Amino acid sequence: MKSTKKQTGNPILLTPAQLKSRQNQLLVVDVRGWFEYWMGHIPGAQRMNQNRILKDIPKNKLIVVTCLSGHRSAIAAHWLVTQGYQHVYNLQGGLMAWQGAGYSVRRGNQP
Repeated sequence: MKSTKKQTGNPILLTPAQLKSRQNQLLVVDVRGWFEYWMGHIPGAQRMNQNRILKDIPKNKLIVVTCLSGHRSAIAAHWLVTQGYQHVYNLQGGLMAWQGAGYSVRRGNQP
């Protein structure tokens, strides 16, 4: 994960276990709407839209993108790569896979 090589093509898939083991090294970005996020999200995940990511997140930051099932996050993660982000990961299966692996979720508006 410490590669300095620029990422091209598709984001790298992470399983829930891989994310859990590296969670303190990654910025977890949840691309769902506020109500979905409020109902439950990965602890530490920040809800962000594309404009906020471009404005607030450096392009060399390690980012993992998540949503409910992994579909919306795959689209967002691919878009981030096309915008020049160098280290982009997508949580395979999204929040459903995270919960299916037995990991906890946080409710409310706080990461």
